[in-house]
Amino acid sequence: MSGTNNWRAVFIAGLDARANIAIREEGMKPIFAILIALVICGTAAALEGVCAGKSVRSFFATLRFPRYSAPLWVWTIIGGIYYLIFFFITYRLFRFSSYPFWWYVALGLCVFMMVVNGLSNYVIFRARNLYHSFVIGAVFPVMDVTLFVLLMS
Repeated sequence: MSGTNNWRAVFIAGLDARANIAIREEGMKPIFAILIALVICGTAAALEGVCAGKSVRSFFATLRFPRYSAPLWVWTIIGGIYYLIFFFITYRLFRFSSYPFWWYVALGLCVFMMVVNGLSNYVIFRARNLYHSFVIGAVFPVMDVTLFVLLMS
C-alpha cells in the first residue's frame, strides 16, 4: 500500500505547476537558467546594436574627447563586461527556488536597464543628442544602487 501512495504522490507532484521540468527544489535547472539569461542579454545586445546603427565609428571620430577618455575598442570591452554582469545576475535570479515580490522587481529592473541602455544608443548615435544621453546616463547610478539593494535583500 505504501508503494501505491508514493506513486500517487509522485503523480500529483507531476501535475503541480512548480514541478515543471525546468523547476527543481533548488530552483530552475542550470541549463534553462543559462539559456534564458543568454536570450535576455542577447536580445538586449542586439537592440543596442540596432539602435546604434552603422555610423558609430564615424560619429566617434567627430567628437572631442579628453586625453584620458577610453577609445572605442575599450568601450566594446566594457559593453561585453556589462552584458556578462547582467548574464550572471539574471542567471542567479532564475536559480532561486522561490520568486518573492523583490525577485520580480529585480528581474524587471535588469531588463529595464538593458533596454534603456540599448535605446540610449539611439539617442547618442542616431539622434546625436549628447545632452539627452547625459540625462539618461545620470539616471543609471540610481538604478544601479536600487538593483544592488534588491539583490542584497
